[in-house]
Amino acid sequence: MKMISLSILVALTATLSAETFREVVRDSSGRIAQTIDRQKSSDGSVQSVTRDASGRIIGTATTRPISGGSAQTTYRDASGRLAGSASSQGTTSGGSSTTYRDASGRMAGSASTHKSTGTSSTQFRDASGRLSGSETTHGSSSGTATSTKRDASGRLIGSSSGSGKCPSGVRVPSPPAGAKK
Repeated sequence: MKMISLSILVALTATLSAETFREVVRDSSGRIAQTIDRQKSSDGSVQSVTRDASGRIIGTATTRPISGGSAQTTYRDASGRLAGSASSQGTTSGGSSTTYRDASGRMAGSASTHKSTGTSSTQFRDASGRLSGSETTHGSSSGTATSTKRDASGRLIGSSSGSGKCPSGVRVPSPPAGAKK
């Protein structure tokens, strides 16, 4: 009995102390397109669940930290099949460089993120290196963040806003612009 109580207490403590963050993604006309819930585990990994506008799960992602400020993300579709992956490396300026691969391991695109105080700017490129879009994110000390997404020609294609205790340390890379999250 004590063993069961202790394991429940440990599970509750881990849940209560976990860092969670919810992002609401909107299309270019302002309609909600997706919600993304992220939770950081005690081992430093971040689990993400993406739902469509009606609340159905359409994908998940798991980001695991690797030594030296790098991280590996695995994307899965609603049925749990591998949909792709991303490898991110931190840069000396505090930004990151990400390489995306499809489910077969072929190069699917890349992203470079630059950070300044309270703002990050990401440029996405397709597999051949052509600019495919961009994302600018503004964060605050209160745990909120807003992002705008643009296509390769600079047209606004969507936005997002997030709130909660943002998972720190490991950033879950967004899929390349134009790809499903």
